[in-house]
Amino acid sequence: MTVYTLSNPHLRMRVSAQGACLLGLEDDKRRPLLRDTDLAQPWHPGQSALFPMLPLANRVAGNRFELWGDDCALPASELDPDFFLHGDGWLQPWYLVVLTDSSVTLQLTSQNGPFHYLAEIDYRLQGVSLLARIGLTHLGEAPCLYGAGFHPFFWRDEQTKIRFLASGVWQEGEDHLPTSWSSKLPPHLDFRQWACPQGWLNHCYGGWRGQAEIDHPARQQRLLVSSECAFLMLYQPDDASGFVCLEPQSHAANAHHMAGHPGLRLLGRGDRMSIGMTLSLQRTQAAQ
Repeated sequence: MTVYTLSNPHLRMRVSAQGACLLGLEDDKRRPLLRDTDLAQPWHPGQSALFPMLPLANRVAGNRFELWGDDCALPASELDPDFFLHGDGWLQPWYLVVLTDSSVTLQLTSQNGPFHYLAEIDYRLQGVSLLARIGLTHLGEAPCLYGAGFHPFFWRDEQTKIRFLASGVWQEGEDHLPTSWSSKLPPHLDFRQWACPQGWLNHCYGGWRGQAEIDHPARQQRLLVSSECAFLMLYQPDDASGFVCLEPQSHAANAHHMAGHPGLRLLGRGDRMSIGMTLSLQRTQAAQ
């Protein structure tokens, strides 16, 4: 597996050509900002520090959707028996396009099920920030629905708190699929004020403001997550996992089965979409 190590005076990251995954992101004191990946152990992209989700994010009910009355069956996934989980981009080898001391650009061409696309991902360190951008170009003859997202695993300890604004949430139901929309946030899912994420969480927020904060009081350090995406997945398997995921994505989970396909893009041959995410490191004196 090819791994690129990139750095500047403030940050260091490792990027794998397998899945275009990050294997780690550290501050100038070599403290992890995302969970670290030990390649001395058996590894798959789901154990990375961050992976891209494309040509869709999350899951689609029944692993199929309908477009103009036609049934579109989704491919099987090697990591999930029921769903084309997070698409296939994170499971494939990408090839190098551009490499500098502080940035890397990778590309992938994939033809799988109804999807035929060219993907490009750019990771670059700029001051105290990591800038990431995914671009998708549809290559198929027939138009298709596309989406994308970022799946970072943020390092956390028992003091870590998060904060973000969203207009409502689809809570997780059976088979990890979302239930009905609610603009009323239950107390354990309300992060308008600083709060520690508790227990199992796997929920999709809509009307996301495009910013989320992760506070580490013991380090006097915060991470600001910024994106133009209007949807945010919150995932944490349990309190002892050592990470919490705040996942900017272009569309709602299971949007393929929702009225209006919220956030999905219908791309014709040669059409392109892109989404970005910025992670910025901030120093604090104390949590506010």
